[in-house]
Amino acid sequence: MTNLSPLVLMGDWVTPLPAAQLVASAHEQGYDGVEAWWPAEEDAQRELAAAVADGEAQVSLLAGSAHPDPALHIAEIEQQLRTIAVSGLNPLHVTLHAGRDHWSDADHDRLAEMIVASRRDTGLDVLVELHRSRILYAAHAARRILERHPELHVTFDVSHWLVVAESMLEDQTAAVDLAIERAHHVHARIGHPQGPQVNDPEAEEWSAVVDQHLRWWDAIVARLRSEGRPVTFLAEFGPVDYAPSEPGTRRPLRDPESSNRWMMRVLRDRYASARDVG
Repeated sequence: MTNLSPLVLMGDWVTPLPAAQLVASAHEQGYDGVEAWWPAEEDAQRELAAAVADGEAQVSLLAGSAHPDPALHIAEIEQQLRTIAVSGLNPLHVTLHAGRDHWSDADHDRLAEMIVASRRDTGLDVLVELHRSRILYAAHAARRILERHPELHVTFDVSHWLVVAESMLEDQTAAVDLAIERAHHVHARIGHPQGPQVNDPEAEEWSAVVDQHLRWWDAIVARLRSEGRPVTFLAEFGPVDYAPSEPGTRRPLRDPESSNRWMMRVLRDRYASARDVG
């Protein structure tokens, strides 16, 4: 039987490192590769491509814009996607931090149309992350956009939606199901209705929340496998202030790198083969 173990990536968020060190650290900790922000400088772009090639690592990219003007914001992301497409890097995905929650429907539609067109033109698996403050900032708003743009695909990070809705989305299952149908990649962090990251994912008080995330991810894994797509996760517990910290010291209550290694083990154990998940 073909090994269907998921690809679990390490991010460059908790401990920012130069590209070669990031890849080496990922290998040392047992990850399959890295997910990194696409650098703005050409030298850094070449260094990332060389590090991934030399380390024979899988790579997924993040890209986006902070420009407040919709037209310039859209143009900046479109240019990044064109540059990535000719970089020779061949990422698993490009996950976008795109748009702003307060934009008009017309601006969101223009952004979505550009993303879908870039996906076709570049051949990249261009995805939009479920993320607060961005185009897919909440379940109810994302549902409308995804329904209007059936070729728009996502990186699933439902922790953001939990915070916006201040719930486990029990009354918005149609929106969650639609995001699951469009997901090609998962940012694996455990959120809850009062925050995007639990203080310790192994603590008993969070077991029901962890189980719900796993059920959502089960559905994504089953669908990706049925479509013959790779199953990919980023272990994405973040640093302070995402990580709750001790007052006065800003030391995290639990080391995020430890939480991410725990997440990697859980994902590998749960999705190790083609067995039924859940």
